[in-house]
Amino acid sequence: MAFSYTLFLVLLLIFPGLCFWAGWRFGERTDFLSPSPDVPNSTLTLFIVVIGTLLGHLLGTTAYTLQSLWCRTGLCLSISFDPNIYRALVKGVEGAGTAPDAAFEIWLFSMLMVGIGTGSLAYWLSRQKWVTDRLDPVAFGWLAPAVQAVKRGDSFVVAYVLTGTSHEGSSIAYEGTVQQLALDGDQSIKLIVLNDVDRFLVKITDNGLQRLESEATPIVQLQIAGDEIVNVALEIVRAPEQDVAAVEEAHDPAPSRNPERTPR
Repeated sequence: MAFSYTLFLVLLLIFPGLCFWAGWRFGERTDFLSPSPDVPNSTLTLFIVVIGTLLGHLLGTTAYTLQSLWCRTGLCLSISFDPNIYRALVKGVEGAGTAPDAAFEIWLFSMLMVGIGTGSLAYWLSRQKWVTDRLDPVAFGWLAPAVQAVKRGDSFVVAYVLTGTSHEGSSIAYEGTVQQLALDGDQSIKLIVLNDVDRFLVKITDNGLQRLESEATPIVQLQIAGDEIVNVALEIVRAPEQDVAAVEEAHDPAPSRNPERTPR
C-alpha cells in the first residue's frame, strides 16, 4: 500500500491511543506476574486504544485552550505560525507551503508530548488501587487473588510444580517461592521462576500420590517453561504482622522464613 498523507494523519491521530495502550500494559506488569498477551482482534484492546485516543486529544486540546487563555495576558512569545497542531491538521496541507521549518518541528513535538502524557496517565491509572481492584480479575483471571495479595506487600506465593520428566513411574517436582509468572493467551502458566527450590519425586501408588523426598542442596533460582510444566499448585502465604513491620523498617523485600500459612 502506498504511503499517503491520509495514512499519516490516521497514524498521527491514533498515536495517543497507542501510547495509552502501551502505558496501560506496562503499568499492569509487576515483579510477580506478567499479564497474558492481547488476543488478536480483541475488542477490549480496540476499546482501550479508542478511549486513549479520545483522552489524549482531550488533554492536547485542553493544553492549547489554557495556552490561549494565558496568552491573553500578553506574556506569550509572538511567532509567525499557529502552534496549535489541531488547527494545522484541520487546515490540511494548503498552508503547509508557507509555514516555516520550525513549525513542523513544533507540531510533531507537540503531538509527541500528547502521546507521552497520555501514556503516563494510563500508567498512573493502571497502578491505582481503586482501578486494580476492579480490573485485575480481567487482566489476570484466576490468578487475581494471588496478584492482589502480593501487591499488598504482606504475602508471597509458594508453588508446587509437577514436571514432565519421569522415570519408572516417578515424576520430578519442585517446591519454591514464586519470583515471577507469565501467562499465555488462555491464562495458563507458560513460565514460572522459583527461588529457594526444593526438588522431590511424586509417585502414583495404590494409596494415592506419594511424595519421595531426596537429600539435596536447595536450588537458589530455577526457571521452568513450556511443555515441561505439567501441573502447578499455588499457595498464598501471609507473613506475620510483626515480620512485615520489621521488613518495612529494614527496607528488605525478602519474606519471612517462618510464615503463618493461611487456610486453603
